[in-house]
Amino acid sequence: MDCANGLSRIRHLVFGLPRFASLFVYTSLVTLTLPVWILQNVGDDVKGRHLGLITAAAALFSVALLAVFGWYRDRRSRIAQGPKYPLYALGLMLPGLLLLHTELAYSAGIMVFLVLIVARSFCEASHLAVLADQPTAGGTERYTAGIAFWHFLGTGLGAAAFGLVSGTSWLGMSGSAANAALLSFCVVAFSMVGYYGGYVRKMRPRMMPPVEESRRMPMRLPRNLWLLVGARVFFLSGLLLIATFLVYIVRDLLAAGNVRQMTALLYGGSIIGSVLAALPAGRLTARRGERFVLFLAGTLLAGVAALFFLLGRIHLAVTIACMLAYGAGFAMVISAGLSLTVKLIPHPRMSGRIMAVMTAATFVAQFVASLSGAAVLDPFNRLRPNLGYLALLVLVEIYLAAGGLFLYFMKEETGEGGRGQSGQWK
Repeated sequence: MDCANGLSRIRHLVFGLPRFASLFVYTSLVTLTLPVWILQNVGDDVKGRHLGLITAAAALFSVALLAVFGWYRDRRSRIAQGPKYPLYALGLMLPGLLLLHTELAYSAGIMVFLVLIVARSFCEASHLAVLADQPTAGGTERYTAGIAFWHFLGTGLGAAAFGLVSGTSWLGMSGSAANAALLSFCVVAFSMVGYYGGYVRKMRPRMMPPVEESRRMPMRLPRNLWLLVGARVFFLSGLLLIATFLVYIVRDLLAAGNVRQMTALLYGGSIIGSVLAALPAGRLTARRGERFVLFLAGTLLAGVAALFFLLGRIHLAVTIACMLAYGAGFAMVISAGLSLTVKLIPHPRMSGRIMAVMTAATFVAQFVASLSGAAVLDPFNRLRPNLGYLALLVLVEIYLAAGGLFLYFMKEETGEGGRGQSGQWK
């Protein structure tokens, strides 16, 4: 499939809509609304435990689903069907979003949030596999930088939805999740229509490469790819510790007067940094290589995390500057990590399983971040006010250092039997 030369600009644009929609839902509802919703239902003393256990359970469910999906896609399904799977994943979100617009009981609401998290994992794995199925695409850095751009645009607008629409009631509904859920429903529906009309429907006749359906391709991950999985887990564990507990950090450590607005402002700062850095990160990756960019991002994030936790209360300008740099580092990790992943895939018939592994690594990282954060936040805060947040900082630094260690042991080449800069499979 000659995607690099055949796709028009509009098709290239709408290709990223599934990532935009899934991150809008995840940010507005899971990352930001869920902590507030939990606090309203269970109180202050056990909020960290509930949030950590819920997100950790969702991460485990996601990993299990991705294992089944990767196997099914590579062995039971033609690659030509691949572009439809993000639509199925987004469709899973729609009923839950409508339910969250009503006044749900706590247990029912937990089930809906679990479905949203699992659907996001399905969406991202299937979406990345579409990109990996393009053995002649070339310019991998440009495509993955574009995905990173949509990733952070969805995150930023999701944060804006949390900060701006949560305080009023629409269509007779109220509650912390009602408005964000209704807006998310509209965003997901719009993205599904745009992605199907602008990409799936037009590209389907060209996405049928002559591959034997019965052919089996054993799953053998190169050493570099295993090391990249480890680096991804630890880098994202450090990053997601901040994102998962940001609402509580703003409320307790930063002592903000208006927690919703301050959280949305900080997220906005991180997104501005991410969007500004996403495309330049792709160009830097093309010139200096993915490992260089990942090392640079890890060093930047380690310093920024220390400044944010230790000096964030001094002045709002310091906090905003930290979030700008945090967003830039996050964008570099996502862009360079996706680019290196696509290049290391040994064969396109492994793309479903390998992209499932890489997406599962994200949710393993969420599990690690959630469980470890829940283990230290409440107990250390009971020993001394806000001591739990210093414990979170220590965990962040440990995880980022561990990610850098995995990168250090990677070889310079893109992997035996893998794909080089030209985008051709060996």
